[in-house]
Amino acid sequence: MKIIGMDIGTTSITGLVYDLEHRRAVHSITEKNSAHLRASREDWERLQDPAVILNIVQGILSNLSAVEPEVRRIGLTGQMHGIVYTDAAGKHLTPLYSWQDGRGGQPYDDQFTVAQKLRESTGYPVAPGYGLATHLYNLQHDLVPPGAVSFCTIADYVAMRLTGRTLPLVDPTQAAGMGCYSIPEGDFDKEAIARLGINIDLLPKVTSSGTLLGLTREGIPVFTPLGDNQASFLGSVPFTEESILLNIGTGSQLSVLMNHSGIGAEGLEARPYPGGGVLMVGAALSGGKSYALLEKFIRELIEAYTGETQEDMYTFMDKLLGDGQPSTEGLSVNPQFLGTRLHSESRGSIDGITLDNFTPGLLTHAFLQGMVDELYAFYNRMKQMSSENHWTRLIGSGNALRANPALCTKVEERFGLPLTLSSTSEEAAIGAALCAAVGAGLIGSFKEAGQYLE
Repeated sequence: MKIIGMDIGTTSITGLVYDLEHRRAVHSITEKNSAHLRASREDWERLQDPAVILNIVQGILSNLSAVEPEVRRIGLTGQMHGIVYTDAAGKHLTPLYSWQDGRGGQPYDDQFTVAQKLRESTGYPVAPGYGLATHLYNLQHDLVPPGAVSFCTIADYVAMRLTGRTLPLVDPTQAAGMGCYSIPEGDFDKEAIARLGINIDLLPKVTSSGTLLGLTREGIPVFTPLGDNQASFLGSVPFTEESILLNIGTGSQLSVLMNHSGIGAEGLEARPYPGGGVLMVGAALSGGKSYALLEKFIRELIEAYTGETQEDMYTFMDKLLGDGQPSTEGLSVNPQFLGTRLHSESRGSIDGITLDNFTPGLLTHAFLQGMVDELYAFYNRMKQMSSENHWTRLIGSGNALRANPALCTKVEERFGLPLTLSSTSEEAAIGAALCAAVGAGLIGSFKEAGQYLE
């Protein structure tokens, strides 16, 4: 049985056909996400055009169906947290306010930012970019269109349009990404949300993961989209209760599956996992973007010296890394150049500079080490929360890890576990396909889904 999995990312959109019998993707198409819109507030506004995204998705689906006409299921995932407002016909009224949009970090009053106000008022960990923080800012500034009847994530919007639905129906993984979601209750905490004067009628209805939403015009079933973090875990971790998933791409995340959310810890987020349990997540905003910052600095320095435009400098940085060095000789980098989810005002730094260690090679190593150390700090907090501590497998995903053996080595040294890179770079799309397979009854449960990974 073959199933289409679709991942609607911030910079690219990928669709693939996953063969359950042979446990591998047999066709894959990736297109650039060209939906970015010019922002009036370029320092913090991040918008995308839902119509462009929908058109790209439909094109990929058409091409995949042409090469695999027997495919009869579609699963979706995509960038979490961001929202788009929809009208009574199920069409978008606004751009997509993406997860990178910073309006939730703008002042609410003299004391709090918008996201901080939500956290203080509701008790839930809400960060800038989360849908409800975006919505609260828009309410404050009269930016919610009069004809809006709901809002949802971009993946949920695409699912609506593919099936002809007029109201979004979201699963817990996507609902939680908007903020103020009660895992025990399995729904938004509407009482807490209403205390801030937010109209709860605009909240999308929540249903279970893997719910059938409807059929495309061609009669292909479409299932509720998963949040991209949960989809990546589902699509790359065969032994869910034993594994740590470490993803380093533009940002970075450390995820482990727990049976409960524990007592909580600053900087960690408990996210619902399909089929039960809680995915405990530590997410760093910079991640691979930190390394890109160093690359930009080196490139601009060389361009200033030579007067010639340079290609990207990652190959040159590989030479600076050499065969790997056991330490950074005291040089350290705090990679929080974009702040943190809870403290947007935080900034990165370079520390421990001496006359001997401030070299291009050691600085490059220190940037990588800082990225790893930030994730390892999340892991230490997770160990303190759980008496189980049974994680014996370290699974790596994301382009930053695949492209940088030195980074992989630092991960293994810091965590004290061998690192296994996931078998494909399209983990989230595979997770979306497996979710559809569970929803269609082709796989018995989400716990069994790992048996269908290569």
